[in-house]
Amino acid sequence: MSYLEFLDQRKSVRHFDPHVTISDTTIQNILQHAANAPSNNNAQPWRVVVVKNPTKQQQLQKMSANQAQVGTAAAVFLLFGDLKAYDTQTLIQFSLAHHLLSADQVATKKQRIKQYFALHPEDKQTPGLRLDVGLFAMNLMHVLRSFGYDTTPMRGVDFQKIKTYLDIPNAWQGILMLPVGIATIPGHAHVRHDVTEFVRIIH
Repeated sequence: MSYLEFLDQRKSVRHFDPHVTISDTTIQNILQHAANAPSNNNAQPWRVVVVKNPTKQQQLQKMSANQAQVGTAAAVFLLFGDLKAYDTQTLIQFSLAHHLLSADQVATKKQRIKQYFALHPEDKQTPGLRLDVGLFAMNLMHVLRSFGYDTTPMRGVDFQKIKTYLDIPNAWQGILMLPVGIATIPGHAHVRHDVTEFVRIIH
């Protein structure tokens, strides 16, 4: 299978083998790879909670329109976004700590961040979180497939109830639920608009 064929064959799966498990070490390895996703100013605002407890998953299922894949998944990845990640000083300190920036470049970097957010103030609010965590989520789905796992991205979820139930910081914004496992029934084949319907090429 070519790399493009691998990408094209991703499907949303809603029927998981309930006997499949996934180790903590594998989860951490997967997430380390997924974290190579891009984000504005390298903010990396994603926060991930992974639930792999059948009893808790049954409760999550009730908070997710009772969709069965939540209860039968090997693990449920909950993706949140943290607006604190967009704080300019936080961004600067991370770059300094990892030698991405030298002390004499700090003032210039701060000015660039200020100019960026002046152009796109929404990028340090909820729309920015959804974009950045969305990029992370797509990367995560492909990484999970490379490890042999299937997924289905979900938004029909009561994140507020989930945060209360799992004692997750209220400031974190719920972006996506991602049940993960091995399919017992393949996902539906893709039916997409033809490229000519959504592309405009300007010469």
